[in-house]
Amino acid sequence: MTTAEPPVLEMRGIRKAFPGVVALDGVDLTLHAGEVHMLLGENGAGKSTLMKILSGAYRKDAGEIRVLGRDVDIQSPRDALALGIRVIYQELNLVPHLSVAENIFLGAAPTRGLGVIDWRRLFGNTSRLLNDLGMDLAPATPLHRLSLAQRQMVEIAKALKDPSTGSGQVAKILVMDEPTSALTSREVDRLFALIARLIAGGVAIVYITHRLDEVYRIGHRVSVLRDGRQVATKRLSEVTVAELVRLMANREVGDHFPRQRTAPGAELLRVEQLGRRGALSDISFSLRSGEVVGIAGLLGAGRSELARVLAGADRSDAGRVVCHGQIVKFRTPADAIRQGIGLLPEDRKAEGLVAGLTVARNLALPHGRKLARAGFLPRGCEERFAEPIVKDLRVKATPTQPVRLLSGGNQQKVVLGKWLAGDARIFIFDEPTRGVDVGAKVEIYHLINRLTASGAGIIMISSELPELLGMSDRILVMCRGRIQAEFSAADATQERVLSAALGLAC
Repeated sequence: MTTAEPPVLEMRGIRKAFPGVVALDGVDLTLHAGEVHMLLGENGAGKSTLMKILSGAYRKDAGEIRVLGRDVDIQSPRDALALGIRVIYQELNLVPHLSVAENIFLGAAPTRGLGVIDWRRLFGNTSRLLNDLGMDLAPATPLHRLSLAQRQMVEIAKALKDPSTGSGQVAKILVMDEPTSALTSREVDRLFALIARLIAGGVAIVYITHRLDEVYRIGHRVSVLRDGRQVATKRLSEVTVAELVRLMANREVGDHFPRQRTAPGAELLRVEQLGRRGALSDISFSLRSGEVVGIAGLLGAGRSELARVLAGADRSDAGRVVCHGQIVKFRTPADAIRQGIGLLPEDRKAEGLVAGLTVARNLALPHGRKLARAGFLPRGCEERFAEPIVKDLRVKATPTQPVRLLSGGNQQKVVLGKWLAGDARIFIFDEPTRGVDVGAKVEIYHLINRLTASGAGIIMISSELPELLGMSDRILVMCRGRIQAEFSAADATQERVLSAALGLAC
């Protein structure tokens, strides 16, 4: 990477406002060929908004953009694609019922005759692309059969289509927004090897992440946004991790895992020999008041499948669930909600929110019967219901704002807020801090302390071992759909948990 050549991209004085919120206020960004430029900031700082302006998804209110030294006016995603700009968003933009190949070449599939898709060429092109990228996926596989991590790899392949296949020019500027949030360590290594090949070929990359170890592993320079303003741009060799945290949060973030443990109380939930064919087998554990039970495991271990069964989204076919001392049968999520169980799902966009609705309506969705009067919702009742939740969780939005306009972290707070306002006493948090910045993570950890102090019980699924070790009272380790081991907080170590997750003796 050299800064001697003219920049590939210059964004100067970019401003963008939404109703009630200034998302960007005079932000600059310069990008050079062969550079990985890390873009950091807390949720709501403006990172994704800046990249959506670059991609043509949003129109800027003010400012200038230059690509390869030429002034450009990016009015649509088509304009950005023509300039060689590709964006891989944190929230996947794929079609579940189409195949891997159809998703990758959506709108650019090879045809023959009267516009009929040439399936042989489509699958052949896809196979070559996936092989070049080191991705072990079958082109004909329907997307809905893939794991979240595999879908993330499809999204990456979609952005990096080879021009020799007739799909268009390769990216000059590639934006990656939290690309590793659903990847295993092996898949992360493969992605970083791919990034190294791309920058060696002169591609310029903007990389958004909340994982500070990634910043120093692949980055050259870093820009930090805070509250819609640019607060620093530095070479990574000139700034420490502690300084980056201070720049992002404008405060010292000391203890990242401020767990306040109390003596567990009465049993809230007991699972006995629970099973679901092809996913879970002989699962038994309990959850008590005031307790955080962490669930660890590798991708495909069955953690999210367990969460879905306990939340009534999927049915078990063996074992039983005892909730508040009574045997219960969950046929639908409504059954679980009536038992005081709230789920924060792994995929908040697809399963936790209705993107087209407002913040207030999303928060009120599980509580319609409580808010209704004579079968109708009084005017303004959802907004009044939402206001204290928005304030309490420090959501950077107004109750009337569409939830799709919020940052990932603020969307996560809205999903959490749905259950905090109800009668839930058992919370299932599936990857609660995925895609969430350092400061917002600490806010979520304090919220966990508040909940357990009030007598709630929490099942926390996380792929981040330090998080599980720091916040759990007990840790269950899953492997191939079974509980492989259980550790107390005092006995758990990264080595022991990983050994159990791999199915080794612990």
